[in-house]
Amino acid sequence: MAAVVLGVFSLTVTAPPASAKPACWKQIIDDWVDDGVIQGVYPLHCYGEATRHVPNDLQQYTGIVDDINAARQRASRSRVLFGTNQPPAQAEANPNDPDSSVYNSAIDKLGPTNSDSMPLPLLILAGLALIMVAAGAVGLASRHLKARKVAG
Repeated sequence: MAAVVLGVFSLTVTAPPASAKPACWKQIIDDWVDDGVIQGVYPLHCYGEATRHVPNDLQQYTGIVDDINAARQRASRSRVLFGTNQPPAQAEANPNDPDSSVYNSAIDKLGPTNSDSMPLPLLILAGLALIMVAAGAVGLASRHLKARKVAG
């Protein structure tokens, strides 16, 4: 019995965690969240699943569903034209395009990196709001204590 317990314990301690690849619909949504464009080419069924799994806030306030449908059209056209599941070759970058400014790159780094993450500016604002509420509560409590001392 002790050998069984020791064997199970050693397997749970030494087994590496499984690094499962996210579902294909989640990859599509994360691809869109990165920069507002779906750049990858995914299996066609993944686009329908992504449309069904779009979070309500993204569905209401962004054009993600239209972008997913457009990406599905591009993917199906590339499969028909090229007869394979390989994506078409990407166009080379134009050397005359200006690089993004420092401001834009800083804003991009502050934003979320996938569809599940919280934006950093939102967390900072929430922290500041909590600090302000705490400061107001301290002021109210001190005023209440001073009023008690004067009355008593």
